[in-house]
Amino acid sequence: MTLLRNLLKLSLLSSLLLLAVYAEGAETGSRPVQVKIGTILASNESDQFDARLKPMERQLKVMKYRSYRLLKEDSQAVPWNDNATFEIPGGRSLAISPQDTKDKQIALKVRLTEGTKPLLDTTVRLQNQGYFLLGGPPHEGGALVISISAFAP
Repeated sequence: MTLLRNLLKLSLLSSLLLLAVYAEGAETGSRPVQVKIGTILASNESDQFDARLKPMERQLKVMKYRSYRLLKEDSQAVPWNDNATFEIPGGRSLAISPQDTKDKQIALKVRLTEGTKPLLDTTVRLQNQGYFLLGGPPHEGGALVISISAFAP
């Protein structure tokens, strides 16, 4: 009787473990990540601050420019371990690939290129619904700042 009870417990534990593994895989595998890219021109040519950038004002001001203007904003639903490409002003491309989610954070593989020349190839981890600012290349008398945000439902 004890052997039968232990076998039943082991079977139940195995089933629960498989269910947990399946649920984790389904969580990151079935629903795409909503990735939003903002391209910001930071310069010293004026004192303009784009009101649409208000939520990240404190982080932008660390960069010591006087003016911040949102040039472009784009959003795509990106499946896990797949790629989405965003066009960045100045003939650049930003490829984003969601890698995994852990502790309410999303890991994104980020590749910035100019033509065929790689400018950046790294992985960043950000809070779900959070954002990451990437100081970018020179552009129109200032510098591009790229805002990367992600939301995994």
